[in-house]
Amino acid sequence: TVNHRRVRSETMSQPRPDEFKPPRECPVFEPSWEEFGDPFAFINKILRPPPGWQPPFACDVDKLHFVPRIQRLNELESSSTLGPDCQILGFAGCSLKIPHVERKILDLYKLNKLVADEGGFDIVCQDRRWTKIALQMGFAPGKAVGSHLRAHYEKILYPYNLFQSGANLLVSWMHASI
Repeated sequence: TVNHRRVRSETMSQPRPDEFKPPRECPVFEPSWEEFGDPFAFINKILRPPPGWQPPFACDVDKLHFVPRIQRLNELESSSTLGPDCQILGFAGCSLKIPHVERKILDLYKLNKLVADEGGFDIVCQDRRWTKIALQMGFAPGKAVGSHLRAHYEKILYPYNLFQSGANLLVSWMHASI
């Protein structure tokens, strides 16, 4: 006959393979005040590798592969605090939310440069070149991206450019609305 109590107590006293086994206590080092003055020298005194030991290289270079990500400067933050130039325009204390067009963050620098290269906001509007600018920025043709770019330019970059040029904003806006 099998004594079930004895079998049960023997199996319960043996550790299971998945059971946590606490590690043994590590030694505690208590340096003197003199040794504590240079902690690295103290650590070097108690921890020494065998002579000639070279640590293995941590990465297997044959298996290490990664795809580098190109991150444009205007993608580093989704919003940025306006500088002192924009504070003068009446936006003090506000945050500028960088707009998205076609699910991409709008490159305001590139938009500003392309509009300037085409002759400025007024000429681009007069000659209806917003679609051309949208194509130059890499947007697909046939969508109304040009009107979105114009709206974002007019709201964000146009007041800034007027300020940079020294124009009177009130007179410029009144002139634009006439």
